[in-house]
Amino acid sequence: MKSAIQSTLVSDQKGICAYCETRIREKFCSVEHFIPCEQSTREQNYDLDWQNMLAVCKLPGAIEDENIDNSQLPHKYPCCGKAKANFVPDGRLLNPLELPTARLFRFKREDGEILPDEANCEKVGIPVAVAQFTIQTLGLNVERLKTLRLAVIKKIEEELDSYDDGIIDPTIIEKQLAAEYFDNGKENYPRFFTTIRWALSKGAEDHLLYISYSG
Repeated sequence: MKSAIQSTLVSDQKGICAYCETRIREKFCSVEHFIPCEQSTREQNYDLDWQNMLAVCKLPGAIEDENIDNSQLPHKYPCCGKAKANFVPDGRLLNPLELPTARLFRFKREDGEILPDEANCEKVGIPVAVAQFTIQTLGLNVERLKTLRLAVIKKIEEELDSYDDGIIDPTIIEKQLAAEYFDNGKENYPRFFTTIRWALSKGAEDHLLYISYSG
């Protein structure tokens, strides 16, 4: 039963962790209850509520598949479900299942740090403080995550540079790369989807609009 749930959730979430967006597969994921099961009552069973279940990366979070058995896993610096632990959402933590299609986060090119995108948050009516609280509560700036995101940012910068001939509109190049990364939106998303989306800027937004991206 648990395996079937994991498999379905991974498929529904396009193959990435609901929190940090690392790549997950069935044997490398955990089932996260956004509202802890301990909060269940006779009227509301959160344990069996499908809309309360998320597929997240295996504890302690954001570990590449090839390192999953490494005895030096950084358990002292967890992220995602392990970092959230039994925190009971009280309006300050963003629910991945209820996010708008707008991009709510931006990143530092220097080190891969994730930050709230103040302008976009305000545009869709989400307090910047809520986005920041979500980052902190889920441990989304642990060093291993920043390192992985930085590598993605650098790779895209190199790809953009290689296509830039000084003549083609940079947005066209961004859109072409976005089409390669996101395709038609029906297949699995690439790991660090939001990071890629941010790095490809307007070109990514144009492509996502073209494929009717719905989150």
